[in-house]
Amino acid sequence: MTFGIDDGLFSDKDISRTPQKSMQARLSVDILRKGDRSRFLRTGRGKFFLRELYDKGNVGIVDANGSQEYTAIRHSPAAPSENVLVVPKQSYSGILDFQGVNLAYESVLAGLIGTGSLTYVPRTDAETNATLKQFVTYTIIQQKDKILSFRRGQYNRAPSFLRGARCIGFGGHVTEDDLNIFTYSDRGLKANAAREISEEIKLASGRPEINPDELEILGFLNDDSSDVGVRHVASVLRFWAPETDDWKHPQRGEASISQLRWMKTAGVEIDLLEFEYWSQLCLRTFFPAFITSRPSFKVIHPSAFQEPNLLCILGSIGSGKSITTSRFCARAGYRQVNTGKIVAAQLGVPPVPLTPRSEFQDRAYEMISQPGGPRRLAKAILDEAARLGTARTIIDGVRQLETLEALKELSPQRIASVFVYTPPDIAYQLYSVRESGLVQLSLAEFMNIYNAPVESEVRLMIQEADAILYNWFGLESYEFIVDKLVEILGLNQDAEEIAGPL
Repeated sequence: MTFGIDDGLFSDKDISRTPQKSMQARLSVDILRKGDRSRFLRTGRGKFFLRELYDKGNVGIVDANGSQEYTAIRHSPAAPSENVLVVPKQSYSGILDFQGVNLAYESVLAGLIGTGSLTYVPRTDAETNATLKQFVTYTIIQQKDKILSFRRGQYNRAPSFLRGARCIGFGGHVTEDDLNIFTYSDRGLKANAAREISEEIKLASGRPEINPDELEILGFLNDDSSDVGVRHVASVLRFWAPETDDWKHPQRGEASISQLRWMKTAGVEIDLLEFEYWSQLCLRTFFPAFITSRPSFKVIHPSAFQEPNLLCILGSIGSGKSITTSRFCARAGYRQVNTGKIVAAQLGVPPVPLTPRSEFQDRAYEMISQPGGPRRLAKAILDEAARLGTARTIIDGVRQLETLEALKELSPQRIASVFVYTPPDIAYQLYSVRESGLVQLSLAEFMNIYNAPVESEVRLMIQEADAILYNWFGLESYEFIVDKLVEILGLNQDAEEIAGPL
């Protein structure tokens, strides 16, 4: 248990009355999320082993069938059977063409209803159909300057982007049961929000009775940055909780909700990365004073930046990797290895934009998916770094975990990494500005690039980073924060002294 706490698997506050179950749950989640990149593996039901030691040839842990690793039976909630409100893609294309929160609630709702295409389908069908948007409600519960937050557990019907992280939105799918003669004008959205609050929250006096007419309408939230987000559109509302003793200590009404607590919105700054993306959007939109007003960073492994080193700048398209790279080059004397150009040379095609990005992505993914592809790319990157012959080399554009691991294995120098975390809506804005002189991309076109197969592992690489830059608000102040990170890492030296002769 002590080692588990020290390694950050859980805090001492999380230990239950059955600590072995707490340990088992954390190990299971680590294996579930990371797969064969986890430090642990199962050797049997409720039994675990260190993957590093197992890979070195340990014997005696193979099961009776000769299996090298035990695969646990996944427990999952029963499939929902209700009919949910949806709108087809061909109808919402000109209406839900935004990423994030749109405050023009009435016009968006009128546009969606005006299509005449809103209908109900079984939720089991809607969950696997990317041409349908399911309507959900997302209600913020507020009392004076406090908002109610919670954490969703892993075992529930909520989409994956809502599980585990902290949340400020209560709600669920809008169904046929929410529609009647009194709720027809908004197709049951406010009625659903009221019902969901009464199901998810429990007070000392019992379930809260919410009048739908008391709910404040805030906007619509659209998120096309993931395969789950693209199938949902959320009506964002606010419920002003009464200042009664009943609401001082609300309790969870469903097992999927845990760690309910009030958060002050004044005089306190929070770590946005603790929250799932939809909550990040709402916090940035409705409580801007609640969060840090400029980009920030976190150094996880300071020793990784000791010299000499090869520095990898990681992040999604539009995150600001190019700006980060240029600042490290200008302030710390790094010289750049452009992975995109190396991939282009291996493919035998011109780099982007001479080759359309979508075509380049497809061909790059095919190349990197071949046996030994990541290792060959890593070797080519290291060959170019060696040709530069500098103590500080920066690598921009690594997109696969296997390529990063191959770099660490093959490099004679230390490999350090900085991950640039930028929310998808900000990434779209940054990319649009960067590409405006070449081609104007629609949101749908950007999301096709953002979610391309070759980009599928990029967001996972934050787990491997030695430092993380958070770019919450775009270009404003971002260069200053990158320069500050360079200074904190002790890299802010004379560029000519570091780089040497060109």
